[in-house]
Amino acid sequence: MQSYNLTEAKAKLSSIISRVIFAHERITIKRKGRNVAVVVPYEDYIQKWTESDKNEGLIAAKGALADMEELNNFIDDIYRARRESTERSVEDF
Repeated sequence: MQSYNLTEAKAKLSSIISRVIFAHERITIKRKGRNVAVVVPYEDYIQKWTESDKNEGLIAAKGALADMEELNNFIDDIYRARRESTERSVEDF
């Protein structure tokens, strides 16, 4: 899989898109040396992310996080700190 740093990818975006569309390549985009994105053909995206019963994306993540007591405590701590802060007002949800 070909990879480009972000600056180079911006400069070559049209070429990258053409390679993805016509050659069905997958291109990795790096930022500060780390992989941050992949450009894939739209058909691959549709097949992988919208037609799969196994992949529920954020909905699955939401369900997985719902039972985490530590996460609930962390969120409560954030809201408590924001309420006690005098820098800005906080709305309750």
